[in-house]
Amino acid sequence: MKKYFLLISSILSIWITTFFVFLPLAWKSQADISDMYQTIITPAWFTFSIWSIIYLSWFILWIYLINKKDNLPKKKSIIILWIAELLSAIWIIPWNYEFLWISFILILSILIMLFYISMKNQKDLVFKNTLNLYLWWILVATIANLHVLLMYYNIYDYKIIIWVISIAIWASINYFLYKKYWYIISSLVFIWALIWIISNQSDNYIIISSVLS
Repeated sequence: MKKYFLLISSILSIWITTFFVFLPLAWKSQADISDMYQTIITPAWFTFSIWSIIYLSWFILWIYLINKKDNLPKKKSIIILWIAELLSAIWIIPWNYEFLWISFILILSILIMLFYISMKNQKDLVFKNTLNLYLWWILVATIANLHVLLMYYNIYDYKIIIWVISIAIWASINYFLYKKYWYIISSLVFIWALIWIISNQSDNYIIISSVLS
């Protein structure tokens, strides 16, 4: 039965996200909110196309698990991933209604859950890589949400310093996990996000610090 948990959560998450995008909630789209809070880390719109790859990886994982006879990931890991996928869709509600502290708590919770099960599932290559793609994009989203939250509460005066700290932590985590676990996907997500952040910025400090990272 646990093999079908991810199929159900994947379909629900994609359906809820699509429904809220076309509704849209509070007469605003996700892009509208991003435009209202143009932070130093706001990427070009094309960056978010990575979600199509993430959604595809969910279905590939489900097909893989359906055909896998033994050594399945633990039920606890699958349930946590199932919850994370659903929370990814629910996150849109507080975001569109500008309850930004709630949306930040939700996305931070998703990040913690994904990090936990990623550390617990290092042996199964397909499960590991699916988690890593999802996890490292959620890390990008969490950092971006934090910057929006700080701007919303008018504590974004030292945005260059906040950016440098953000990218230093981000790059350090990425480097550590690459060296320890050979997380290639995390590095690719890191590069993808940086390219589109740079493309949307005119500030030389952002461009230089991004390239140096």
